[in-house]
Amino acid sequence: MNEVPRKRWGCLEWGIVVGGIVLLVMLAIPARPGSHIGTQGLQFKAMHNCKQIILCLKQYAVDNGTLYPDGGRSELKSANQVFRELFKEEIISDERIFGCPVSKFNPDNELGRRPNFEKALMPGECHWMLLKNQTDTSHPRTPIIIENSLNGSWPPKWDVSQPFASWWSGAANKKKGRAWKGRRIIIARNDGSVAVEKLREDGTMDWHSASNLDEHGKSWIDSLTPEQIAKLAYWDIEEK
Repeated sequence: MNEVPRKRWGCLEWGIVVGGIVLLVMLAIPARPGSHIGTQGLQFKAMHNCKQIILCLKQYAVDNGTLYPDGGRSELKSANQVFRELFKEEIISDERIFGCPVSKFNPDNELGRRPNFEKALMPGECHWMLLKNQTDTSHPRTPIIIENSLNGSWPPKWDVSQPFASWWSGAANKKKGRAWKGRRIIIARNDGSVAVEKLREDGTMDWHSASNLDEHGKSWIDSLTPEQIAKLAYWDIEEK
């Protein structure tokens, strides 16, 4: 009886096998923080946190007539205190979204007791800043949430003295206002979008770049009066 000859594997079959093995190896080996893959992974986690915060702000605005937590609240003095209002409203129960991978400013998820949640977002536990006196109806491209800058004054500025150094390596993540590798930071805008955006060489944002324009090609900042621009500032974070 004649045997049916077996078909040998060709380049396609071997390519699939080798590709699968390489993929498994890549998944099994953790990427170094300074590598391109490591950077993107950390940024993705940070963007996810930022997205959760902007969604919480939107929910707060639904329940409070379009206002964000600082609306009409003269007693609030920092981003930590403003964001703590989200816990008091019981919109969120996990403070870890206010951190950033390997940042100096990360929460311990100890909240304290209702109704004040006095241990939520203590000094040193909030990575993100919030633009003051905005509402859910502010211009859609308004940069509502940013990573902590050097201070809360306008315009925000970050340290890009070592723009190609790893943002999280060595002593870099022990400082406030550091940018990611390649002079980049994460911004959440009032339309709910979150993105990694590039800074100018002086460490500031170009508010007329494409990411700041609406569907009519107009920057969000051009929709403000000179008086409104003069009042722009971010709620600063509390350091230990």
